[in-house]
Amino acid sequence: MKRNTWIPLVAGAVAFLITLGIGGAVGTDWLTRNIEMDRLVTAIVESEASMGVVQERTAAVFDQLEAEGLEGTLADAQSEAATAELARIAVDGADSIGAAGREIAAINILPWHTKIKAAQEAYLLHNYAWQAYMQAAAEDPVAFTVDQPLVNRTFQDAQEPLEDAIPIVGLFDVEARVANIFIDGAPQSSGEII
Repeated sequence: MKRNTWIPLVAGAVAFLITLGIGGAVGTDWLTRNIEMDRLVTAIVESEASMGVVQERTAAVFDQLEAEGLEGTLADAQSEAATAELARIAVDGADSIGAAGREIAAINILPWHTKIKAAQEAYLLHNYAWQAYMQAAAEDPVAFTVDQPLVNRTFQDAQEPLEDAIPIVGLFDVEARVANIFIDGAPQSSGEII
């Protein structure tokens, strides 16, 4: 009988090592999800900041025109200067928003993290809509005065996938940061993003 006393010890050690390995894999996957979401949210915040700069600069041009009492009836020189400035804003915006989009697209996400990948793709559609908006405005700055339903819809469409991708036990304050993206950038009824 003493010959087989080692079997329970080996079986226990194997069970312990398997449990430890599974726990380690689950913990590593959880940490990886949190890191991926942190990187994605950080890149999205940078993208939204680029969009905000475009909005601020555009608003400053229109505020200046309004302050001069010229809104709607621009003198030729002032109209040309404003049009040129709006075109510069659009070109700068296309560059910075495009760079932010490339950064978002470059984030590596493990293939089985499908919710995070869906969030990345949903937000990229919003970024691409902004890039198209900036290209249109660079060609014709009148685009700044027209509602952009695709920009607004893609922003709203990105909210649910981003919220769904937040890990159950999140690190890096991801949940609050995602909520802040949609509070700060909520579309107004006029169609403009604030």
